[in-house]
Amino acid sequence: MQKLKITGTQNNLIKDIVKLHMPKYRKEKHLVFIDGEKSVEGLIDDGFEIEYLFANDDDKYSNCKTVKNLIIVNDEILKKISTTKSPSPVAAVIKEPCVDKCEFFKYSKIALIDGIKDAGNLGTIIRSAAAFSIDGIILFNDCVDLYNTKTIRASAQNLFKIPVIATSDINFIKELKKNHKLISTVVNSKNNFNNYKFEDNFILALGSEAEGISKEILDISDDTLTIELDRNVESLNLGVCASICFALIKNKTNL
Repeated sequence: MQKLKITGTQNNLIKDIVKLHMPKYRKEKHLVFIDGEKSVEGLIDDGFEIEYLFANDDDKYSNCKTVKNLIIVNDEILKKISTTKSPSPVAAVIKEPCVDKCEFFKYSKIALIDGIKDAGNLGTIIRSAAAFSIDGIILFNDCVDLYNTKTIRASAQNLFKIPVIATSDINFIKELKKNHKLISTVVNSKNNFNNYKFEDNFILALGSEAEGISKEILDISDDTLTIELDRNVESLNLGVCASICFALIKNKTNL
């Protein structure tokens, strides 16, 4: 571990860390910024290699074997690099995890999230997917950046516990369909989610609240399902809907 103390917000490293809040720059560098004591310590507990750990405590993280660079900073710098109004006493930068999309051909339960734009909803979906034994998540079409700090916080440390890939390649989905049944959730379908029998290999597609599932996914879907709602409620929050679906699937497949 290398240890360094930085006291000024105009330090070049600090400027680079702030730039990581911009998706384009983050993707160019293949780095992920994480703030929040719970999230960072979750990474440490899970043994993730941390490129930079920023802390205002000289001793607390000195013995962390997975930290490559420990940067001791003041509260002003933590406020500068933080994405929250009340900065955490610790933040970290890790390399973007490399997920091989070919591994998805081995998975049984896959969730496809089509065009999601809300970072908090995405984090909720990831958290629920991890909780209810979904094997992997595909972000299809134009989705919010997976490593948005709001997504990371909403996932409650679960973002790095489940493989997630982003793609707009419909041919990849068609290849997956050779061994997986593609099931799309829609507002109006003759098939009730509660009565549906899930097979061993499937892809469950969920669309954004604003746009729903894209035509290119619907056109190749094997089935459509609807969660029946009471009291003329038109729709559910996407994160809530996905969580209900994952829980119902786990219950059905464990019978």
